[in-house]
Parts: sequence; structure tokens; C-alpha cells
Amino acid sequence: MSLEVKKLTVAYGSRVVLDNVSFELEDGQIVGLVAPNGTGKTTLFNAIMRFIPIQNGRILVDGTEYTEAAKDVLNLHKHITFFPDQADLHENFSGTEHILMYADIWKNDRSRVDRIIDRLKMRDYVERKVATYSLGMRQRLCFAMMIAADTSIMLMDEVMNGLDPENVDLVSSVLRELREAGKIIFVSSHLLDNLDEYADQVFFLKDGRIHFTYNRHESTPDYFKAVLSEEQQRKLADMWPLPGDTVRLNGEKICIPIHSYTLDQQLELFHLLRTIKAEAVVVGPLGTAEYYTHFYGRTETKAGRDRNDVFVS
Repeated sequence: MSLEVKKLTVAYGSRVVLDNVSFELEDGQIVGLVAPNGTGKTTLFNAIMRFIPIQNGRILVDGTEYTEAAKDVLNLHKHITFFPDQADLHENFSGTEHILMYADIWKNDRSRVDRIIDRLKMRDYVERKVATYSLGMRQRLCFAMMIAADTSIMLMDEVMNGLDPENVDLVSSVLRELREAGKIIFVSSHLLDNLDEYADQVFFLKDGRIHFTYNRHESTPDYFKAVLSEEQQRKLADMWPLPGDTVRLNGEKICIPIHSYTLDQQLELFHLLRTIKAEAVVVGPLGTAEYYTHFYGRTETKAGRDRNDVFVS
């Protein structure tokens, strides 16, 4: 199975949301999709599903193009499911009834429903009416419904929304199992560090395009990464010439590339960072959260505020 998007453009009046977006995915992949709110993530999913008009572009599954014609859309939806909206759940139905409905519509096969319920640890509440469910329980139900549909391509918009850490780990584990089963899975999420636990690659949307693809299976440069106050950063700059591609994130996290240093120089830099009492000193490549700040110039802090990204030249 393959999913190919060619030169996809979506605009609302004069506002272009997606501009000539193209990519191709083969089976057995999980792709993360990240960007600030309101910059095209959900629009991309809706366009792939043909839920919204597109100005230009083609959607192909296994080389077959699916247009906006009703027959094509119907056939397309045999291959692709979109994460259900909690608002569309039926309050007077049980969780089991919802999962059976998806199993019946897509595969006409109920044989896996009990296994799905047990795998997602829903047995103790799944027979209750959805009206009694918490946000996290509803989210697990929506995820279970997608698994029951068992399509080859799954588009999951904010799949981790409302889940506690234990259930984030559970859903992450099931996503990896679905990848092993050969699914193509698109996941948009604001849990950026969590994406690094299961995504094969991450698409960063910016200005309506895929600005950067972070392929987690490719070798990337290592950095010394540390949290430094402004005073500590001044001390470091006085004592150590920083490379031109050094970056500071949120004004407090510094990432120093080490590819041009000898082992002795790396040890010297490490000891220097410890001498000025830098916090959380680690060595490794940039992750999804760090790329996010790098590209968008902000990231969400514990206080819920956006903070600027500063680059060292």
C-alpha cells in the first residue's frame, strides 16, 4: 500500500493554507505532523480525505487517483480512516456499540473487537454509556474505533489529547504494533518528545509547505545540549569560541554542535559546562521538540506562553 500526495494546494479566499504540498509514503510507516495551531495540520488531513475542496493536487492510493467525485470519495474511504471527533460520539451508546459499528462498516468483521477492548484496557467501562466517560476514556474509544476499522492508512489528529501518561504510553505501544502490521499512520500531536518514541519521520509544516522532514532513521549531528542562564551563557562565550551553527532555544537552552571537535576538546567543553554549573547537560542529536523551536521560533512553556528562539551567529 502507498499514499501519494502531489502538489496539493488548499486556499480559503486569498489565504493559502497548503501550497504545493507533495510526499509519498509506503506501508509500515508512522509519520508525525507538527506545526503551530491554525497552520494547516487538520486541513492537510481533511484534504487527503476529500472532506474539503482543493484548488490543485492529486491524491493517490496504490497508484490510483481519487478525485472529489462521490464514487471516488466512497472508495477512498475504504482505504483511509480519519480519527473520530469526540463530538460525534453517541452519548447513549456504549463503547462496545461504537467499536462494533466501525468494525461492521469497514470490515464486516467483529472477531477482533474483544481483543481491541482488552489491548486498550477498556474492559471495566466499555459497556457503559459514553455519557459517563471522561475525556481520556472517550479518546481511547475513538482510537479503538479506528483500530476496528482496520484500514491500511490512518490519519490521527491529536490522538494523545486528554490522555494521562500511562495511556500515552499504551497508545504509543499500539501505534508501533500497527506499524509492524504494515499500516501507514499519520499522527499530529503537540506531545513532541512522545513523537520521537514511535515516529519514523516528522513533517514540519511552515508557510503552507513541508518545510523540513526529520527522518529519525538517518544519522544526524550530535550536540552538547544544556540549560544556561544569561549570565552562564556570557561566561561560556568568554571562555569558549562558539561555532557559527550553535543555537539557543527559548533563550535558555543552548545546543553546541560537536562534529568538528576532537575527543579531547569534547571532554574539555563538557567539563567547562559543568564548571559553570550548566543544567541538564546531555549529548545527542536535536529532537522533534528542539526542531520545532528552531523552525517556529517559539515553544509552549509550563506557564503557557510562547517564547522566542535566539540564534548565535
